[in-house]
Amino acid sequence: MDISGLINKLDNNEKASLLCGASSFRTTGVPGKGVPGVMMLDGGTGINFEQLFSDLYVSYAKENGYTLSELDNASHFFFDDDKLAEHEISLRDYIREDLKALTGDEIISPGCYPPGIVLGSTWNPDVVREVGEALGYEAQRYKIGCLLGTPNVNLLREPRNGRFFEGYSEDPYLTGRLSSELVKGVESTGVASNVKHYAANNLEINRLWIDEHISQRALREMYLPAFKECVSAGVSTVMAAYPSVNGKKCVENRELLKDILKDEWGFKGPVMTDWGACTGKTGDAVSAGTDIFMPGPWDPSDILAALSDGRITSDQLDDAVRRVLELTFKCGKISSDLCYEDYAERGDRAAYKAASEGIVLLKNDDVLPVSSDQPLMAFGRISLRDCGSGSAQVFTDRHYDLSVCLNITSVNDMRAWERSSSAVALVICSLPSAEGTDRADLEMDGKTKEILRKLISSKTSDRKILLVLNVPGPVTLSEFIDDIDGVLLTYYPGMMGVKALSDIITGRVSPSGKLTVTWPLRYEDTPAFLNYPDGKICNYGEGIFVGYRGYEKREIKPLFPFGFGLSYSSFKITDVKVVEDRLKKGDEIVLKCSLENEGPYDASEVVQVYIGDVRSRLRKPVKELRAFGKYFLKAGESRELTFRISTSDLASFDEDYGKFLLEDGLYEIFVGTSSSDISGKTTVMLLEGDEEYRLGTGSSVEEIRSYEDLWKILEDEITALGWDINALVAASRYVPSMKISEVYPNASELKGFIKACSGKKRV
Repeated sequence: MDISGLINKLDNNEKASLLCGASSFRTTGVPGKGVPGVMMLDGGTGINFEQLFSDLYVSYAKENGYTLSELDNASHFFFDDDKLAEHEISLRDYIREDLKALTGDEIISPGCYPPGIVLGSTWNPDVVREVGEALGYEAQRYKIGCLLGTPNVNLLREPRNGRFFEGYSEDPYLTGRLSSELVKGVESTGVASNVKHYAANNLEINRLWIDEHISQRALREMYLPAFKECVSAGVSTVMAAYPSVNGKKCVENRELLKDILKDEWGFKGPVMTDWGACTGKTGDAVSAGTDIFMPGPWDPSDILAALSDGRITSDQLDDAVRRVLELTFKCGKISSDLCYEDYAERGDRAAYKAASEGIVLLKNDDVLPVSSDQPLMAFGRISLRDCGSGSAQVFTDRHYDLSVCLNITSVNDMRAWERSSSAVALVICSLPSAEGTDRADLEMDGKTKEILRKLISSKTSDRKILLVLNVPGPVTLSEFIDDIDGVLLTYYPGMMGVKALSDIITGRVSPSGKLTVTWPLRYEDTPAFLNYPDGKICNYGEGIFVGYRGYEKREIKPLFPFGFGLSYSSFKITDVKVVEDRLKKGDEIVLKCSLENEGPYDASEVVQVYIGDVRSRLRKPVKELRAFGKYFLKAGESRELTFRISTSDLASFDEDYGKFLLEDGLYEIFVGTSSSDISGKTTVMLLEGDEEYRLGTGSSVEEIRSYEDLWKILEDEITALGWDINALVAASRYVPSMKISEVYPNASELKGFIKACSGKKRV
């Protein structure tokens, strides 16, 4: 396709219209010139029927006497006739037959896949990529060109966030490593992936108009890296978020969209708005870097007005059009050669792997696995919530029944529990969470608490209590954690969650999930607690100290640390060492260690590598995740492991210089199975960092004064040059943080001092 030639054939009205949505989930085409629209749908956890129906069947419903409420019910209860009125069933039946024609399948049943927090908890890039492939194959069948929110990489900063379950981790490195695999999986099928919400949609409260005040360092080190990883992985589209960042709405934020995303990172695809996120002038948003405005129908008049009054140039408009056309013709090549059975089998397998490796065992006092001769009694809910609400919700009948998968002997029978000598009480805490609203607190529901109190009051040493947390994020457990015997965390595990949970409870699978977020003893301990907004401004006052970085820096002990997760087996990490311990910038840290499965089960373990700067100019975390690997070992098996980490990855963003800089000195390396469970340590000495951090005129007065020889050379040379020595004296007394170059703007003439510094190592 000659896109440049096509652009030349389009008039300005056609160009402007291409940037505007035609319907709720479809872009505008120019049929007369061979340009179709693109169907886009939320699909990070599977096909969202509510969105699909609103785009495909609104006209049919209106024309045939159905209300929009009836259409909505048909999407929500597509597989549940008992909840549909007779009139709604007739609408559902029409839609089902139409979808059969669209997909070519005799069965209409979308997959419901685990969300980001479960995929993150697998710590397994291969599993995440396989889920991405399954999502892409499903999109092919429904003729969806672009899957929105594949992935959602917003950092898990605040556990009350209503969309907490959609994100991957509180750690930017882990988020980027795993979410980029979802991108690769989707893109491998020819379907366009979409990373959202750029750049910092970390809460739902006031999300349409909140102004987030975030330091440049926090943006660069915490909130942007995962987006950059997805761009590097080949993501086709980026969705700009609702909020403002530092006073500028994301869809009109030139620094984020143009300077960083497009110019610095080299992103070639289109930037689209979140649905309704553009509330200002469309032309101004195009000038800032936005290329697609959703939902439709969207009025292109201000784009034309901006072209007329000079707010955007013809080249800027053509650049946006080029990005849209490249996406359009990429999506036009999508085809599916899988039969339904193959597609469904791949999807089931991917969803099961993700759930079975993403479920986290938080506590096990000899209750798991449950043996076949132990009575298993359920109290309260006996089903799992597959998904959260909002964009990530999926309605399907591809479920497993917990009461069928597990041999449950009784339900809500306290007398049976009290009569039994060795029963296991299964209690499921299931909490809702939704787009558009945050959780009020981190508490479990009152019914679950009541059940637990009753069970604990009549508990004996032989009777065990197993709590399953079917929740969107951390919950407060301090009242119960000492008195219950086991805790399994499923989050929202998708359509295969029940099967995965059952296999773990019965011991067919050893749990291997690891926390990607720190679980607090109490909400007040969370790093962002005092920064929850009261109104239209949210101060990210914790800076880079999100999650475990904040806990460790403040020396606050959590209930469960970042990276934590138990197994039915036991592992030992030994022989932690580096191949070379003296390195320069650009070198690789080559770390080796041994991992042994000492337990009786074949199982997987996640080895985590953290690095901390022992003495630094900037305030830094105690340590930060810099590498990891998940390894399956048979009982008794051992393996030699090698990790490679570039020294450049140890750089921090220095706001004084406006860029990442690497500091020389001693770095400590921690190897373990969580941020707290460290099995071995070693160190490397970085001999040369970036020039800006070397001793010299860029050093502070305070630092140079700590070197008596350099201070004397500096004083003598200033005097010899006839400069005002009192300026140095005053700076040392009152503003010792000033750089030498700030005290003396012509400091480059201090040749003797500069030469003396060049041969001096920082200590």
